[in-house]
Amino acid sequence: MSRSQTVTDAIAGTQQPNAYSRRTVLRGLAATGSAAVALQGMSSRASAIEPSQQEQSNGLLSDPESFETFLDGVMNTQLEAHDIPGATVAVVDGDSTFTKGYGVRDVWTDAPVEAADTLFRIGSTSKLFAWTAVMQGFEAGRVDLESDINEYLDDITIPDTYDQPITLDHLATHTAGFEERARGTFVLNESDLRPLPTMLKNERPARVRPPGEFTAYSNYGAALAGYIAATTAGSSFSEYVEAEIFEPLGMDQSTFDQPVPDAIDGTLSKGYTTPNGRYQEGNFEYVGMAPAGSMSTTATDMARFVRAHLQGGATGQGRILESDSVATMHQRRFGNDDRLNGMCFGFYELSRKDVRIVGHAGDTEQFHSLVALLPEHGVGLFVSYNSPGGIEARDELLDALIDEYYPSEESTSQPDGEPTRVSDVTGTYRTLRSPYTTSEKLLGVQSNVTVSVDDQGRLVTTGPGGSTQWVEVNDLYFEAVDGWDALVFEETDGEITHLFFDSRPPSAYERLGASEQPATHAAIAGLSILVFLGAVLGWTATGLWRWYRGETRERPTSPLRHTRRIAGLTAVSYLGFVIGLAVVVLSDPQAALLGNPLPLQVVLLFPLLGALASVTTLVLTGFAWQRDVWSRLTRVQYTVVGLTGVIFALVLAYWNLLWYQV
Repeated sequence: MSRSQTVTDAIAGTQQPNAYSRRTVLRGLAATGSAAVALQGMSSRASAIEPSQQEQSNGLLSDPESFETFLDGVMNTQLEAHDIPGATVAVVDGDSTFTKGYGVRDVWTDAPVEAADTLFRIGSTSKLFAWTAVMQGFEAGRVDLESDINEYLDDITIPDTYDQPITLDHLATHTAGFEERARGTFVLNESDLRPLPTMLKNERPARVRPPGEFTAYSNYGAALAGYIAATTAGSSFSEYVEAEIFEPLGMDQSTFDQPVPDAIDGTLSKGYTTPNGRYQEGNFEYVGMAPAGSMSTTATDMARFVRAHLQGGATGQGRILESDSVATMHQRRFGNDDRLNGMCFGFYELSRKDVRIVGHAGDTEQFHSLVALLPEHGVGLFVSYNSPGGIEARDELLDALIDEYYPSEESTSQPDGEPTRVSDVTGTYRTLRSPYTTSEKLLGVQSNVTVSVDDQGRLVTTGPGGSTQWVEVNDLYFEAVDGWDALVFEETDGEITHLFFDSRPPSAYERLGASEQPATHAAIAGLSILVFLGAVLGWTATGLWRWYRGETRERPTSPLRHTRRIAGLTAVSYLGFVIGLAVVVLSDPQAALLGNPLPLQVVLLFPLLGALASVTTLVLTGFAWQRDVWSRLTRVQYTVVGLTGVIFALVLAYWNLLWYQV
């Protein structure tokens, strides 16, 4: 749940790298351990395998030195390859736990990452604590997973948009049918934080599809579930998690509070972005809806939470769930397609081939994390990185671990050749995790996936993570040429309607019709701007020339004498909108979307004015054609400007930019 994804991508349901080429290198280094030797100085001193329990492990950690060599090889190479200052890792295997920090938490002081004492922001991985709290409420009989969530809400009401109500099960599987929205998920400053019920009430997204149909990742849905879990127990969310999860597990270096309170004696890692290839230290990132992603924690604390989920809800320090409840949380509950990874209760499947994995990734703009559990093997992984390179690195680490310790049998060679239904499947697909009813709708464009066929006859998808080639294995089922991913197209009444990826169970994509193509809209916008610019420059130049020559233009009778002014208002209004939007958004996109909306509200008055002027121009020009006044060329000019203004208004209306909509 990154702010960059939410503000400028929206996102992506999830951020997906295209990193298969680097994985090959990483696996080779991990196998030989050469990276650990070459880059040994980059590892922090904070590594530990619990000695009292070490001998009981018979998996990854049965040979701790070998495992550490493997992990050092991967992690140190990643820090260099992906420009990552630091990372923290925890691995649980049976009764053994391994934790270690890598690199630095501060690039200016070279302070090392310490697994037990360095806190990282874990983004949406925080949601696992909200879902654990919900399951605790279910155990205690405070909530029912299949009941209308309005039964548990007082001041917050979810509208009855559809006949079927939203349940906690819908929220946990991200199938509630909410649209996405940026505002409220993150806020700019601590002063912008509001109590959770206030945020949930004021920033409620619209219901845009019936519940239970498709997945569409929802920060709001997770925050709402965390709120229900806490309020039904008579507590605030942060207090509830502190008392019912952190304390029983001994997680004394973890908090949902923002910023990290002084009572936490560990040190928060600084977070970085890398514009222009240089580290830029970021400010503390404030999450407007805490259960969705505000948690700060250490690898050592996360190891305790992972262990509880691997060992029936309890550790040696305390119990947070019954074993049946843990099994319920890890059980598959919904899938867009039976052949692909699906949703569990809060967790989602990350399975590779025949290795079942459940977990959850988490993103802020600066930190990128992952929890991955292998329930059948009693193994769990937590990793967090303090720069955007972690988006690729976390998946590489998981793949390297699976390849090294749980390799699958060599797969049979993939079929090749052109897909059987090229014309049916190619096109543009939009993630269902998009704004639909607000002026943020345009953000969804960056998460679109384009499907095409290359000159080799292979299917190609192009999206935020780059391009991937696919070969058809069965009708409408494809596997990645390089890697483990798969995709499926859904067909309804003979038409391809949706696209699903194995690697993105919380996301589904809908095929866009001809009238919804962003490329078409962009072309219309570009041509419209040229028409408006040409009109303004042309009419200005003509007026100046006549003034210079001392000519007096014959003015038609009312109301036609106002046509040029109104047509000019059309062009100037739309050009003012384009320039104003560029200034407001490009100067500070986060402030435009998350902060004070007034500048954006003012800018979005221009297209409404332009639309009204366009219609008026067409009406007046119609009178001119009827009365046969002016020259034919003049009438054509006004007709073109008015018609272009109306078409541009329709495009802006599609994107909810004809006026400010929230």
